Amino acid sequence: MTESLWSSKRSFNLPEGTYLIILAAAIYGLTIVLTKGALEQIPPFTLLCIQTASSVIFFWTIVIFQGIQVPLRWTTLKLSLAGLLEPGLSYIFGMFGLALTTASNATFISTTEPAITMALSWLILREHFNLAFVGLGLLACVGVSFIVTPDGTSITSGSIWGDLLVCLSVLFASLYAITAARSVQRLHPVVLAAIQQSVALILFIMMLVGALWLGFESFEFTPAMWGNLVIAIASGAFGYGLAFLLYLAAVRYLPASRLSLYLTLTPVFGAIGAYFILGERLLVSQGFGGSLIILAVIGISCLPHSK
Repeated sequence: MTESLWSSKRSFNLPEGTYLIILAAAIYGLTIVLTKGALEQIPPFTLLCIQTASSVIFFWTIVIFQGIQVPLRWTTLKLSLAGLLEPGLSYIFGMFGLALTTASNATFISTTEPAITMALSWLILREHFNLAFVGLGLLACVGVSFIVTPDGTSITSGSIWGDLLVCLSVLFASLYAITAARSVQRLHPVVLAAIQQSVALILFIMMLVGALWLGFESFEFTPAMWGNLVIAIASGAFGYGLAFLLYLAAVRYLPASRLSLYLTLTPVFGAIGAYFILGERLLVSQGFGGSLIILAVIGISCLPHSK
């Protein structure tokens, strides 16, 4: 049996790190579904702080119990500041943008992340792409558009300012993707995730205090919220914690541009999770979009690459 599985793996010839990023995409997709349910009772900034605090505890627990050394030097501090990009500014701009535009608009705009990451990788990291890679990337983006806008009618509505904020969110996420490729080679992935998300948590707490003080957000705990509070903590530990750790582990093997294309699987898992957990409908067009993404991912996995 073991020999059969090994020969099957060799026949697919998947690049090292592929399974890590696919699992991360699956966890990200499930986290979106759980977060959507928790938002019914927990305000956005409060939920963001709870989830991030949960992931920070998750990471520092691993650091402490495994005895991983945290180098106290200027380089460590500089690497931690990337947390201001993602989850920091990326999540904040995404949240404000989502408040001003439609969910479909926000999700559709986020499908441009692979293209933006590829462009930044070309400009900053000097990566080179062949036509097959670019074509498969476009195919994945088309597949995502079928999933997030199955009826093709919800893209025209929404505020232009909200759309612009979501675009900034995607830009910050792409900038983080190309910086993570270098950062993970200089610091242990768990330590890197712990310090970056700790920096982001400080930023989120400051924003939450400001929102509470200005009256933009209020939160009053009731016994009925226990279920969503547990969901928020669990989704933070796994969605912001474990998935983020898997992403950083995959960065060691795959370039940022290729990672961003594998992450187009996230809405596929999200749509499946919404169907089983939230009872949302799964349309034929969404299934078609998911098939396009899977075909693109298989094609990308078969292309030769250099790290």
